[in-house]
Amino acid sequence: MSKLYDKYLNLKSSDSSKMYLFESGKFYIFIDSDAENISKITTLKLTNLTNSVLKCGFPSNSLNKYLDIFNNLKLNVEVIKKDKLDIEDIIKKINNIDIDKITPIESINILKELKECINE
Repeated sequence: MSKLYDKYLNLKSSDSSKMYLFESGKFYIFIDSDAENISKITTLKLTNLTNSVLKCGFPSNSLNKYLDIFNNLKLNVEVIKKDKLDIEDIIKKINNIDIDKITPIESINILKELKECINE
């Protein structure tokens, strides 16, 4: 989740007036101070994203409902869609691996990256 948190921090540093709603798997989530703020004014409950970072959110099939609520409350919310690799990008990445020169740790890191792309 560090990539998501890093992205959040980067966005907040560029415009702290917005609340950032991240697409995360089959959910949309607010994190950190945005989660704390949105949970105070909506029914969304805080949970732990990590030991030190909070989140709150809702299933992706409820996006339009919540966007209407946020608009009615005049909240400055920006939806951040997940950058997804399509199947052709994944195949290209795999085809570019030189099996004879890759180290075991490099191969594990590639598999982990591909798994994250598929799961998110």
